[in-house]
Amino acid sequence: MGRRLRLAARYAHTLRHLRPVQTVGRLVVETRRRAGWVRLPDPPPTLRLATAPRVPFIHHDPWNTAEALRAGRVTFLDESRDLGWPIRWGADADAPLLWQFNLQYHAVLPLLAPDERRQLCLDWIAAHPEPEGVAWHPYTTALRIVHWVQSGVASDPQIARSLYRQAAWLLRVREVYHPGNHLLENARALVLAGAALRGQGEADRWTEVGLAIFRHETPTQVLADGGYFERSPMYHALMLVAYGDVLNVTPDAGPWLADAVARLADALASVTHPDGSLPLFNDATEEIAPDTATVLGYAQALVGRPAHRTDALPDTGHFVLRDDDAHVIVDAGPIGPDHLPAHAHADIFTFEASFGGLRFVVDTGVLEYAAGPNRDYDRSTAAHNTVEVDGQSQAECWGSFRVARRFPPKAVSFSERGVSSCVEGAFDGWATLVGDDIAHARSVEIDRDARIVTVDDSVTGEGAHRVVWRLHLHPSVTVRAREGGYLLERDGVTVRLDVTGGDAEVLTSRYSPRFGTAVSRPMIRVVHDGPLPARILARFRY
Repeated sequence: MGRRLRLAARYAHTLRHLRPVQTVGRLVVETRRRAGWVRLPDPPPTLRLATAPRVPFIHHDPWNTAEALRAGRVTFLDESRDLGWPIRWGADADAPLLWQFNLQYHAVLPLLAPDERRQLCLDWIAAHPEPEGVAWHPYTTALRIVHWVQSGVASDPQIARSLYRQAAWLLRVREVYHPGNHLLENARALVLAGAALRGQGEADRWTEVGLAIFRHETPTQVLADGGYFERSPMYHALMLVAYGDVLNVTPDAGPWLADAVARLADALASVTHPDGSLPLFNDATEEIAPDTATVLGYAQALVGRPAHRTDALPDTGHFVLRDDDAHVIVDAGPIGPDHLPAHAHADIFTFEASFGGLRFVVDTGVLEYAAGPNRDYDRSTAAHNTVEVDGQSQAECWGSFRVARRFPPKAVSFSERGVSSCVEGAFDGWATLVGDDIAHARSVEIDRDARIVTVDDSVTGEGAHRVVWRLHLHPSVTVRAREGGYLLERDGVTVRLDVTGGDAEVLTSRYSPRFGTAVSRPMIRVVHDGPLPARILARFRY
């Protein structure tokens, strides 16, 4: 198949899953914007802040300090740039797009003194008078509105007028064509701006539209088990904060909103590692969302109860096998919503594991969002703790955020029998991607009495094929070979791993728990190269 034909096939398999609003909606919004048909109303002559949150908002910027900002040093995604102080807006034009986005969010405001916050916003207003460029992208506009409202800078009349214009702009160009976390962020900003300027101009309309978006999207985006439908723990945490912010300023919106916050909190608590970190499934990293304890504390303050943990999130496809010394989370769900797999990875049946409260088995994370070999690797099956056949990935991830052919897991079940819990499932997408009726079945079981976690993989089909099983370990884990397997050690905790079914060796792989970070870590690879069936059996004795 020629290159053009392959590309056409990718587009065909990608586009057939999209909803009409994702294509027509984008065309309409972009046409209106580019043609100059978006007319903004004039702000009322005087504006006053009309509300305060019931619970203090939470703020999060893991990169910057007030001292560094005053010295002109701005850092996002672990990349620092000298932009001066006051910030020279536009001096970041050669930075990666995601870096430019982060600068425009204004999440640094809470780090600064009130007069410095005011000056930063006034400088921004002077440098960006018209809705154009990255600064006025609907997503950056939404996040900036949120941080302006939360930091109280809109008490300044000039800043309040700009806030009004930005919210009016966002109302008219909201990302209806991105019906996932982007649309909810747009809606959160409209609700917060509407609450801050309640009863003035069209502000009540912003609140009405923002709440309507949340109410319409909740049955889709918040799954029945409380999981977030993009199936990324990081975006799950971010959306829990967004739902919490909306509940914070509109407590009378209805019981559905508090219920969504409570269910999201329960699911987030369920998958959190003992050390408080989240599994790095599907575009999750460690630094973008506030730490889990802070997020869950915020939710508890809003709904009046702590989060309740569960071991099975069947709609999300996340299952936890645990006891006092082991915590294993298995991703046995679809890679994401079919119409919006932007943050999906080819990672079916991957897992992470903590022993003795320490992470031992970890996924790869994300180095960058820009299209290229790094992005391709992070989304590939090879970057995850699952099985690969003939060098292929389980899904055709391409570009930065696209997926062509994808296949859901089958016959997924979670069972508890006395002292044991087990997750089982099958993946038959290999039959289409590779051929020869190839299918992969995995079971992950914990025996709490024997203190053993067993990962049992079977690959069936016709002919001879190369089956590769990978186990990516935390960088702090050391690996020592022993008869029949390995000793995995970290900070005084030792886990014995016995593995059979192929040729095993210890290699290295890249670990990116934070954007822009690449760390080497040990990886155990087991290869069966020959006729099927193949069976690879691993036992972790802790």
